[in-house]
Amino acid sequence: MTHVVAVLGVKGRPTEVREAGTGEPLVFLHGGGIVEGFGFLAGLAERFRVVVPLLPGYGSTELDPPVSSQREVAEHTRDVLDALGIERTVLVGHSMGGWRAAHFAARFPERVSRLVLGAPWGMNVPECPPADLASMTPAERVALMTTDPRIYEGRYPSGPDPEFWAAREREQVSRTRIMPGPYDPELPEAAARVTAPTLLLWGEEDRIAPLPHAAVWQKALPHATLRTFPGRGHQLFHENPAILQDAVPPTSEEAGP
Repeated sequence: MTHVVAVLGVKGRPTEVREAGTGEPLVFLHGGGIVEGFGFLAGLAERFRVVVPLLPGYGSTELDPPVSSQREVAEHTRDVLDALGIERTVLVGHSMGGWRAAHFAARFPERVSRLVLGAPWGMNVPECPPADLASMTPAERVALMTTDPRIYEGRYPSGPDPEFWAAREREQVSRTRIMPGPYDPELPEAAARVTAPTLLLWGEEDRIAPLPHAAVWQKALPHATLRTFPGRGHQLFHENPAILQDAVPPTSEEAGP
């Protein structure tokens, strides 16, 4: 995706925002890692003003002062939208970003016209726990993330690269601060307050948030539709960008997802 990168002052915090396209705003909230890039959003940028704000600790967004709860994360997202002049948006989140998006939609329902969640994190499914990524090496995590390892080709350095790994460490600090544990005990109550039409997208071969999590999310959300995709893993948007492009028609074509 050809995009403009800006660093905004958001309540005193330098915050990196990537933006492409024109039209109705579509805000994408990224997951726990961003080394895969955002190329899968290129098709949407032909129809929307696509905005990707980076969390504290990611890219050029300052890690400190700490953001340490889902409430503070939602408020930071609100402040970014205010700085960009976006009053209402299509909100898309993947993985940890899906958790962030659900909490934002619950806390600020007037700001979200449609909600699209790709394999979101956060529900407690005791019989099918999510993968314990913190205990894995980078290579082990990559092996579980996708059914198409080509999406990671050239994304990791072949030799020593202290700057690259320092960036990954900042991201890890950020995740540790905001994620409450292996799941979010407050999430079911928050999900029940989401009023926006919601579309859940899930790869049937997801080994990070396995498919049984999808049914729990669908039950928790009042207005949710679920679509699953055979042969796709956790990185389903990177594996097939058309999944997301087809899921988000312009408002003029369809009132909901």
